Amino acid sequence: MQNYKVLFVGLGRMGFHMSAHLSRSKNIELFIYNRSKKKVNNWLKSYKAKKFDLKRHLNLSFDIIITCLKDDLSINQLTNKLIKSSCFHKNTIFVDHSTISLTQVEKLNKLLSKYHIKFLDAPVTGGEEGAKNGKLSVMIGGSNPKFKLALPIIKIYSKSVVYMGNSGSGQLAKFTNQILICGILYSISEAFIFSKYHNINQNKLFDVIKNGAAGSWQFSNRYMTLIKNKFNFGFSTELMEKDLRYVLKQSNESKLNLKLTKEVHKKYKKLIKTKYKNQDTSSLIKSFI
Repeated sequence: MQNYKVLFVGLGRMGFHMSAHLSRSKNIELFIYNRSKKKVNNWLKSYKAKKFDLKRHLNLSFDIIITCLKDDLSINQLTNKLIKSSCFHKNTIFVDHSTISLTQVEKLNKLLSKYHIKFLDAPVTGGEEGAKNGKLSVMIGGSNPKFKLALPIIKIYSKSVVYMGNSGSGQLAKFTNQILICGILYSISEAFIFSKYHNINQNKLFDVIKNGAAGSWQFSNRYMTLIKNKFNFGFSTELMEKDLRYVLKQSNESKLNLKLTKEVHKKYKKLIKTKYKNQDTSSLIKSFI
């Protein structure tokens, strides 16, 4: 693999671990940036990279810029700051692992194209556990040649990287993924309520279902923690509410009526006003009982 100068932006639950994998590569000169200096300093206690300063490091250009942020507003603000710091060159590839709206993808493409920068929308799935173990699944939209150039870097923290097609295709794939997850969590919640009401042994139920046709990653990893009333396991209710909001915005524009997704979104919208805002998505059960 050739040598790369890489800037990683966003040291949240996912980005913290993704960037850690990059720090171990001998072919990468890694810089990190996060709005919170505390998170940067915590990261540097365990891993090695250089701090990037938006104001001090003017005209320091990168081969690849990777972002993993919260939402449209975060990526929009960050991109404008990066442009002001002139940290691009004519062959820079901008890889965004955030889940954002298609409208924002279009804005970023238009903005970055003015500077001859190729943008890849590359949302991920696999949760914090996948990020920690370097086993994320990445779905990518944008320029195919640029995708191939960025692939060796993305593979470092991923088990599956799939080029989905033109710009926006990555986000559409992620939206589909979130529709499936919210439906599975809804059914898990109802299954729990039903089985508990009828006094079914939950441990035996878990064993008999997990490897059968009704089994899934969500069931295998979240059913028993749900039973134990534990919900501190990564991807939050707040983020799911945001993702489903983007899904429904797109479905409305496409004139599609996603009834189940609408129902689940309503429940998450209520949950983010409670103490479960930062708990994992299986806390959906709390909206049923």
